Amino acid sequence: MATDASSAPIGAPSGAPEPTRAFHKALGLRDVIAQSLSVIAPAMSGAFLTYLASTKAGGATPLAYLLGTLAMLCVGSVVAQFARSLSSAGSMYTYITRGANRGLGFLGGWCYAAAFLILGGAVLCGFGFFTASLVELLAGTSPQWYWFSLAGLVVIALMSMFNIQVSTRTQLAILLVTMAALLITAVVVISIGSPSVSVLDRSTPVADAGASLDLGAFWPSAAGVPWTGILFGLSFAMLSFTGAEASAVLSEETRNPRQVIPKAVVGSIVVAGLFYLVVTYATSIGFGVRQAATDWPASVAGLAAVAPNTVFAAVVLGCAALASLFCALGVHIAVSRVLFAMGRERVLPHWLGTLHPRWKTPWRAIGLDLAVWVVLAGGSVLLTSRETQVALAGGVDGPITGGVFVFTFLAGIGTPLVMAVYLMLGIAGVTHGTRTGKLGFQTAGALAALVGALAVFGSLYYSFVEPAPGAGIPALVAIVPWVCLGIAAVGAMVATWIRRFRTTDWADMGTIFDEV
Repeated sequence: MATDASSAPIGAPSGAPEPTRAFHKALGLRDVIAQSLSVIAPAMSGAFLTYLASTKAGGATPLAYLLGTLAMLCVGSVVAQFARSLSSAGSMYTYITRGANRGLGFLGGWCYAAAFLILGGAVLCGFGFFTASLVELLAGTSPQWYWFSLAGLVVIALMSMFNIQVSTRTQLAILLVTMAALLITAVVVISIGSPSVSVLDRSTPVADAGASLDLGAFWPSAAGVPWTGILFGLSFAMLSFTGAEASAVLSEETRNPRQVIPKAVVGSIVVAGLFYLVVTYATSIGFGVRQAATDWPASVAGLAAVAPNTVFAAVVLGCAALASLFCALGVHIAVSRVLFAMGRERVLPHWLGTLHPRWKTPWRAIGLDLAVWVVLAGGSVLLTSRETQVALAGGVDGPITGGVFVFTFLAGIGTPLVMAVYLMLGIAGVTHGTRTGKLGFQTAGALAALVGALAVFGSLYYSFVEPAPGAGIPALVAIVPWVCLGIAAVGAMVATWIRRFRTTDWADMGTIFDEV
């Protein structure tokens, strides 16, 4: 039974003094679009996540992003349809619970929260090494990346704790500036065309020098990569869109959420998709489409590596740094709301499901998230040898090595978890559509489940298969499936315990949402 916000409890099934509507309903369309696009972080993803996709997709990375855009539109369609009838800070957790069943809903919420806790730590480290790289480029010094990450942590804590509207408006301004700057850089790179020799070794001849149009970027064999590489790239392309659904966590803080949230979800995917196509195509051209199979995976800098001069390279790094900071903020806002929603329904510790009496923010969930980031980043660096860090950081050996390593390692774990949640969402869409007779739900759900399954497969493929004969599989890559499986297994055990020993709380899952 759905519970209206005016009577729904926070932190207990009954008798709680504070209603769900204690959230300030101050947000409009531009605020929730800013939330979605900030978590997507087109400028950061365009500058760096494209590098992760390129490690296997090479010069055909634009094709992986084209397919990723279409795949995410399937996922976004399911989110939008659920958002038209369910307004909840729990977003994916609530949608899967209501659409499918409590067991799958809890597992979906558990994996989604875990993925965003992990990815948030990754992106914060991204801010650290992007900023350190920018300082080195401009000043010639080599500062340690972690000082910038710690400064970013403080900024995020302050911006998320007190006023959500200030955060979203700042996010929007940064988004517009960084996306415009990267688009200008991309257009300049395309207009110059492919280089005559490799931009890395300055000696290897590049085919079709000076070409601005090369359709090989959209066909694997022409780019010299296999289709399995495109599937791997697809998973990271979809990760680059992760956060399109993040506006849904602000449903209870938004005016007219049933109209606004669906527009924000679908609109952010379209905008980001067009942006990624331009940036990835420019990067592929900048390396040379076939040469990119070798050079792009060897260059963490991505678009900055093919920028025509130091000024443009600095612009790319600066935009990536700003975007990663506000991406971390958006991820932080999203996961804190999911933890809050699960806490108020008592399927997670109930102290997570309370709002600050003055600021009306889920302050305990905010604090937990920030603490987890520090533990994940610090633990990853301290427990991993320098040699392994350098290897997983693509050979980067310097003051930013730890940051690149943590970003790559944690993103590798968070990606299949998020893709698995998209698979669960698709199943929930099919189940709900079958139960209600809504064909649109069934179709969109089936497509979302399919692309989610493909993305899970792609993200884990190279944990089992060597990237090249005799190359071996790094231990930290090989353990990713088992880490993800362990997270899911713990979630399943917690769900079993709640279902057995706290039957009332289990029965109340997914019942608190704003019906207005």
